[in-house]
Amino acid sequence: MDEAMASVPAEEWDERSGTPAGSARKAALPAEWTRLLAGLSVAFQPIVQMRTGRCHGMEALLRGLERSPFASPNDLLDTACMQGLLAEVECALHAKAVAAFRALDHWPNAKLFLNIDARVVGVAGSPWLPPFALDGGASDPRLTISLEISERRELRPDHSIEQAIDRYRQAGIGVALDDFGVGFAGLRLLYESKPDYLKIDRYFVAGIDHDTRKRAIAHALVGYAHALGILIIAEGVETEKEFYTCRDLGCDFAQGYLIARPSVDLRAIPERYGIVEEMNRRDRRKPNEARLRLSEVIERQTPLAVNSPKTELLDYFRGDDSPSIAPIVDRQQRPLGLIRERDLKRFVYSRFGSELLRNKGLGDTLLDLVVKSPVCDISTPLDQVIEAFSAEEASDGIIIIEGGEYAGFLSSGALIRLVHERNLAMAADQNPLTRLPGNAAIVRHIERALQEQDRGHVLAYLDFDNFKPFNDRFGFRQGDRAILMFSERLKAWASGNGGFAGHIGGDDFFVALSGAADEDALARVADLVAQFRSDAESLYDPEAREAGCFEGKDRYGAVRRFPLLSASGVAVVISPGVHRLTSDAINTAIAGHKAIAKESPDKLCTVHFPPFCPLPCAAGEG
Repeated sequence: MDEAMASVPAEEWDERSGTPAGSARKAALPAEWTRLLAGLSVAFQPIVQMRTGRCHGMEALLRGLERSPFASPNDLLDTACMQGLLAEVECALHAKAVAAFRALDHWPNAKLFLNIDARVVGVAGSPWLPPFALDGGASDPRLTISLEISERRELRPDHSIEQAIDRYRQAGIGVALDDFGVGFAGLRLLYESKPDYLKIDRYFVAGIDHDTRKRAIAHALVGYAHALGILIIAEGVETEKEFYTCRDLGCDFAQGYLIARPSVDLRAIPERYGIVEEMNRRDRRKPNEARLRLSEVIERQTPLAVNSPKTELLDYFRGDDSPSIAPIVDRQQRPLGLIRERDLKRFVYSRFGSELLRNKGLGDTLLDLVVKSPVCDISTPLDQVIEAFSAEEASDGIIIIEGGEYAGFLSSGALIRLVHERNLAMAADQNPLTRLPGNAAIVRHIERALQEQDRGHVLAYLDFDNFKPFNDRFGFRQGDRAILMFSERLKAWASGNGGFAGHIGGDDFFVALSGAADEDALARVADLVAQFRSDAESLYDPEAREAGCFEGKDRYGAVRRFPLLSASGVAVVISPGVHRLTSDAINTAIAGHKAIAKESPDKLCTVHFPPFCPLPCAAGEG
């Protein structure tokens, strides 16, 4: 929309076509487009909080295209673009969705998500606003709107994304980045748009419970987004395992057929979804330790609503015991950021501060004073919280949310105490040589894995072959180099696969991978073993490498030849649904198969729970 369109009064807006009436626009929608759009309808699909089941909002989706010449909404918009009518058609579709959505009055604070074609966002000379921003819709207390910008459309270099999105926000409109990860713009659009929401595309959600690479990508996206104060929506959630995985990775909201299909009947959309509440009740895993600790240390500081008068800031920061920051939330208690006392000194400590704050020239809403703050869910692992705190914007602390809503504030002082406690605990349990988690952490990890019966796990014990003669022949310093070399390989493996690595002691190690397909997980463990065999060759002189062996003393003191250093291991595969399995059973299975692993060509022995046997047999036999 150009500046002329933006200045059209609300009463001159044509609600039927979604375009300005009269001659304010150089060309209204042609009659054939008006008739075509009138024959289309709008369906709504809920976006639901993953930990509470509350409906956060709904995405408007176009229906009825089978009665039109277009096979998909993209075809319709492409045609409109070729005819130079893309902005007008988008306005008409938005007007239709807003009119249908306003009929939803049986529960308050509903949020409407509208798709917007990236080709009309920030186009030079056309910083247009949707019709609802002109007819009062954006300021309607019953209507909260976010625009979903898809990255499936390529953005041209002359697009001024930031300017357009600032214009939306000044009109009270939120921004969501849609289809993230499968389009053209990627991180550039994420950087320039500074969205309120990021929607992880269905491609990355499908099968995420058994795909370690997808989990690693989603984990990184969630951490990065939350560090910037952005909330995450998982799109296309269709199975319970996908739901649990996305929730545990830190996603705030879910959308997909598992929860509800799009509906044209708004009266059938409930305020809360029992299926989500039931899935959370059925999840018998113990509460996350980080969640419990954060619950204890966060400050339940009362937030200010973004539509509060600016003069309330004077009362908020008045007094010796007043906080130094004020969390700011919207009508749905979703955090928008912080207002810092130090930024208001000229008002707070001024004799005429109240009059200055009432000055319309300084802006009418608290939003003008808000600065972004990192956001973390209350169940976010402490390591991720610390990572968010490392961002420059986190110097004041971190906003903590639960179910997408403001829960409290974690000050910098409280977080420093948590970091100190964590470092002390880690130091007490780390192996002093490798800095890998030690026995206590390994036992805790095994116990947690055995409690998570809804997904499979691979737990592997690894140790070196012929390490004693190697250590005796080349010295303990070279032995330590071998251990450090393997530990660095384990750290990289755990980080890249979303797994766990620990150091039992000496040349004994432990790795684990959860939620991946058995074949994939075992292949990754086998690769780890094979890579060390290659790495270890660097520890020998050229003659030993050429011979493929070295001379050393065996346990009886006799000199003989030994193969070059390698690792072997026993991998325990636990299928989903296995009950009453104990860590003692895991240890027994490992101990009984170590010798088999060392004799195996690929240096790996696999044990399955339940065992693969045609007849009943002892648990753990494979």
